[in-house]
Amino acid sequence: MQRIVTLTERKAAEAARRREAVAALVPVLANYARANGGRFMLFGSAARGQMKYGSDVDLLVDFPEETQGAAWNFAEAACWDRGLDPDLMPYSWCKQAFLDHVAPDLRVLA
Repeated sequence: MQRIVTLTERKAAEAARRREAVAALVPVLANYARANGGRFMLFGSAARGQMKYGSDVDLLVDFPEETQGAAWNFAEAACWDRGLDPDLMPYSWCKQAFLDHVAPDLRVLA
């Protein structure tokens, strides 16, 4: 007989999968950033290692203007390849108040 999996168990398993996927994503983004003269900045629950079953991956993209689009596309695809939902924003669009708010959790990947 098949074991019944509760909703709580499913949510916990998905949260764990997302945390593992972020752990695999970080070196990929860091390598891309180093090779292409920019940086990604992870913040929020992904940066704290507290992904929940519905969490997205919050990333700031900080690359030279001419490579910003390619970096954005790379980060998006890298997240999707790992079953993660990306939430990206160019660093240059951020106001100082927002940067101050996310600073405690910010992980620079470069």
